[in-house]
Amino acid sequence: MSIADAPPVEGGSMKSSNSSCLVSSPPLSSPSSLSAFPSRASSSSGHKSDPPSPCSIAPTTLRTAEQLQAEVLSVTRYSVASLATCVLRLDFWVDNNPETVFFCKLAFDSIVQYLGMPEKTIRTLKAQLEGETLLRDDDLATLIGTIKADPLLIKDGSIVIVGSLLLALVNTGNYDSRYRVLLRHLAVLLGAPWDEFEQLEVHLSDMLMSAEYVETEQSKKAREKASRSKKVKRYLMIGAAGGVGGVLIGLTGGLAAPLIALGASTVIGGSVAGAAIVTGLTTTAGAAIMGSAMGVAGAGLTGYKMNKRVGATEEFSVETLSDGTSLRCVLAISGWIDKDTVPEVAFTHQWRHLRAATEQYTLHYESKYLKELGSAMDYLMSAAVTMAIQHSLMETALAGLVSAVAWPVALVGVAAVLDNPWNVCIARSAEVGEHLAEVLLSRAHGSRPITLIGFSLGARVIYHCLLTMAKRGESAGIIEDVILLGAPVTASPKQWDQISRIVGGRIINGYSNSDWMLRFLYRTMSVQFSIAGTTAIENKHNKKIVNCNLSHVVNGHLDYSRKLTEVLDAVGIKVAPHSEDSVVDFTALDAARSPDTTALSPSETTVVERKTIDSASDERLHAAGDNIDGLSFDVGEIRVKDA
Repeated sequence: MSIADAPPVEGGSMKSSNSSCLVSSPPLSSPSSLSAFPSRASSSSGHKSDPPSPCSIAPTTLRTAEQLQAEVLSVTRYSVASLATCVLRLDFWVDNNPETVFFCKLAFDSIVQYLGMPEKTIRTLKAQLEGETLLRDDDLATLIGTIKADPLLIKDGSIVIVGSLLLALVNTGNYDSRYRVLLRHLAVLLGAPWDEFEQLEVHLSDMLMSAEYVETEQSKKAREKASRSKKVKRYLMIGAAGGVGGVLIGLTGGLAAPLIALGASTVIGGSVAGAAIVTGLTTTAGAAIMGSAMGVAGAGLTGYKMNKRVGATEEFSVETLSDGTSLRCVLAISGWIDKDTVPEVAFTHQWRHLRAATEQYTLHYESKYLKELGSAMDYLMSAAVTMAIQHSLMETALAGLVSAVAWPVALVGVAAVLDNPWNVCIARSAEVGEHLAEVLLSRAHGSRPITLIGFSLGARVIYHCLLTMAKRGESAGIIEDVILLGAPVTASPKQWDQISRIVGGRIINGYSNSDWMLRFLYRTMSVQFSIAGTTAIENKHNKKIVNCNLSHVVNGHLDYSRKLTEVLDAVGIKVAPHSEDSVVDFTALDAARSPDTTALSPSETTVVERKTIDSASDERLHAAGDNIDGLSFDVGEIRVKDA
């Protein structure tokens, strides 16, 4: 039994992985391909989204170990420890898997020590963790009821417990993505608002960033010695502009040397509680939290740029989408560049409504080829070509499109225009994904969770990134959630099971049965070859993989860009409130085009007289885009809005 299958207790909400979509290292081969990451303050300006509005949650909700043990009843603390142990056992522990066993024991030790459990109790709970004893559903209900009945929680809510456990786990100096998933599970069971938890993460990062640090003499000598090593020198980062008072922080092996906190009483406006929290953290984990968990004091991925060409990859850099900082971040990856997009916002405009986290980035890569692909797809779906093929597609789609046995001659005639840029981008996106894996394995973003979101070729970049990471050691605990939309990759469960092992949370496969363009691009593949962007992934034995049928939103492949905000909202990702007018109507651009002649192939030209097209057909044409109305889809698949 998974903890997600336990019955809701006292208002706690639970959703099965089969009923909804929940989302809430080794160096590179070339030393010069990794450059120092400048601070967020020095990042390039561009089209950025505003950070999410803060929740009304006070930082005093966070409790140090001493405060928690003094204010919370002992029976409550035991119940919390037992509930957390149960979640670890049921949702994370895998027998005969040393990595998961080690993680569970590490998390267990941090939690029971923070809660002040006596040795005898720890031995009892450890037996529960190792599977010697198991709790029943009614035992879970009793634990949750006991926790919620605590006077402090009646007064301040269950967020006190979840927030305090956040401190316990961050105090290890490595905010593993699985820690965050564990806290999310506990928040669901206890009915703690997740928005409040996310704001606590922001408060905690602000507290850490506001404290002043100086380097100890011992750590200074260690850093200077390490800096003489070429291997470590590559990862040495200077945080002078990183918002920590001009402190020099050197990363060695992923963790910074111990630092001493100064002026902690000034943190959070002189708050005693805030000072206690920061002091407690810095004396225990010191710069391990500042340098490692915070990604070199907030410098993180911002400004990452490849100094030298690596393999076939010509362009690879990270741009900022929002100006906030947090204990987690999100990286969004586009699949192509629309023909009429302004170059300065080519990789940010599509994501302008994304509000998945306070700290968000986008990957800028291979813009020359992605723009060529965008133009080719736009050409294929231009008004004249669509008029020529729309009716034949309509007539054959329902009967033959799914099997793709026979495609309309007019469509095959323009295939060369799209096939070449598509194949080029297919190859390059795989290599970009491998490069991204090296960046994430180097912990350039810090030892904290990162969520990856991508559509079309951006989803392919992420897929190959995960495949590369899955082949490497120490890759677990980096990725929290993965959202792949219209992914041009295999739907083979074997590969998806492989990548799911390094993802702490969930992998969402957003697909559309109506995406005929994606099927067409893979028309030469074997009939047995299934594409993730057009079908569900078999996930009977893998609860991490969640299929989301987007056919009610995505009528064709181009909609992943045109309707990206709606698509993100459909899979449960936070987006900013927006009006219909705020989403660019690209079909209007098609309607405004004047040429009456469109080449269907390099050797053949078909003239289409607009005056011969009746108004009804014209309206349907421009409203459809690359839609094939009426294509059936599996009604049994998950539809988030209907869940």
